[in-house]
Amino acid sequence: SIWVTGVQTCALPICTSTVLKPFTATYAVSFRGIEAGTLRMALRHDAASGHYIFETGANPSVLARLFVSREASERSVLEATPDGIRPLSWEADDGKSGNKGDGKLQFNWETNTVTGVFEGKPVSLPLTPGVTDRQSIQLGAMEALLRGQEPGTIAMINGDSIRHYTYTRGKTETMDTKLGKLETIVYESTRPNSNRLSRVWHAPSLGYVPVKAEQIRKGKVETVMTLIALER
Repeated sequence: SIWVTGVQTCALPICTSTVLKPFTATYAVSFRGIEAGTLRMALRHDAASGHYIFETGANPSVLARLFVSREASERSVLEATPDGIRPLSWEADDGKSGNKGDGKLQFNWETNTVTGVFEGKPVSLPLTPGVTDRQSIQLGAMEALLRGQEPGTIAMINGDSIRHYTYTRGKTETMDTKLGKLETIVYESTRPNSNRLSRVWHAPSLGYVPVKAEQIRKGKVETVMTLIALER
């Protein structure tokens, strides 16, 4: 996930997209009720290129290191356009030997194609407006909410396939967090024929930054992420 705040700004003859605000967010992670360490997400703006860079890294607990490497990382490079932000490249490395979970993709918006490699196999897929990578899919939801719109359905490239996730608005909930008491709006997202569901608590006062997220499989909560620190 990637979390942003911003405003729409226009200057003739070009209207720029939502302005992203750099941040660093840290989440406490648990898996099936067991403490699994923390996850750090950082968004920054590169003045030289004008691009936005989003990077994720894990600091797993001793037990979680059996499954997650401290060297695991994921990185997306994005650009702002009049129609919103869109990915230019994505790469992931699970920090372990072998190529499972590893990949590099390039998004070419002139030819409307995405090419690269995922888990050692070549990838070549068509691009359509609104398609995002698996790490920055939350950007689509964030942009919609910041504009006062519903996220609806967002297309995401996950490795070597395109998947469509539909976001459904749920209840509002007041939560006690490390950042104080916050009002949140709950959204759930899933894709057709999947037994997995994501549930996210977005805080409007934080620019819709999620303060909690759950990954649910077959009706049971597996992974929980809780915001413990946010720096601008």
